[in-house]
Amino acid sequence: MTATDGRAATALADAIEARDAAAFVHVGDRSDATMRYLAGPALPDRPSAFLLSAAGERLLCPPPGAASAAREVFDGTVVGAGSLDGHAAGERAAAVLAEREATGTVLSTATIPHAAALYLDRAGYGVASTDALDAARATKTEAEIERIRAVQTAAAAGVERAEAVLADAERREEIGGDADADAAALIHGGDALTTASLRREVNAALARAGVDPAGNTVVAAGAAWRDPARGGDDPIRADDPVLVELAPRDAAGYHGRLARTFVVDTDGGWDRRAHLAVTRAREAGLAELEAGTPASRVHEETAAEIVAYGFDGVGDGRTGGTRALGHGVGLARREAPWLTGTSELEPGHVVALAPTVFDAGEGGGVRIADLAVITEEGYELLGEYGTSLSPTVD
Repeated sequence: MTATDGRAATALADAIEARDAAAFVHVGDRSDATMRYLAGPALPDRPSAFLLSAAGERLLCPPPGAASAAREVFDGTVVGAGSLDGHAAGERAAAVLAEREATGTVLSTATIPHAAALYLDRAGYGVASTDALDAARATKTEAEIERIRAVQTAAAAGVERAEAVLADAERREEIGGDADADAAALIHGGDALTTASLRREVNAALARAGVDPAGNTVVAAGAAWRDPARGGDDPIRADDPVLVELAPRDAAGYHGRLARTFVVDTDGGWDRRAHLAVTRAREAGLAELEAGTPASRVHEETAAEIVAYGFDGVGDGRTGGTRALGHGVGLARREAPWLTGTSELEPGHVVALAPTVFDAGEGGGVRIADLAVITEEGYELLGEYGTSLSPTVD
């Protein structure tokens, strides 16, 4: 495969042989992480079909007009649309299988588009899912790890910019004696600091660092923590917990993940206790990152540490509760290994740890997220960033 050292090709070939299948087929466009893994990042924005035959032939069926460009970057056989110009990628895949007189079962991922599966079924091919590719993708090559490390370094530049802005922000003077409404507001560059303006600062820093924010930049403050994924424009108060969570992407499609929570003017109460719980939970989770450890143990130990600090229950992230979030990261923001799954960690697994505490009654939450790669000796953080709750400028 273009992105790997051959593990994926071997895993798929073994699955085809074990199931006595005719081929493996996947359909997707450039936004599809599986297709980027199989065929590389230089894909058209319309769906292509990838096939690996039982004989080991790798084929790409791009949409009409894209065959010439595909031949320049794909290291297998590119099959032009030909008489099927204008037809769906799944139908073109079925036609290629028929030309090679392939019969029987076709393997695919569980995420193959429903329409593509129907075309294959109507052409007489039984479609069965396999997780062989997910397992292969979970183990990153050295080249993939270095890409993710570079993206994580760029993500750190984004968080660093957010921390600098928050540290430089000034408290607004009282207006009309209404201290509660105005005294705690933050000003930066002469304007009220909002989640939208801080998000723009962060995204600009990511662009300067050479990565695409990819629409994944989350900046949430205070009550906006009830739905931190939305792109709001809320004023940031000095006592608000401010979440800065980034998952930028490089040109090849590899992601990072980094999150920190800052409070400009903490009173040392709930937010400080929540931050301590999350920080200790992060340490507990990292301590479990070792080859051979059940992935679920990382989640369990992280969650247990949060509960030990008095934050009970697992909430939905909107009304309150604790979450010991964790998952793999690569060409997708979230992929195997899943830290609530039954599999064991292996060298080359890149995992995100994101312990979280949220309480709607306290007006916010705390999250810290980092990426680590499992090694033969334990783990290595992909990028280092401090975990201080109070923003500072070096």
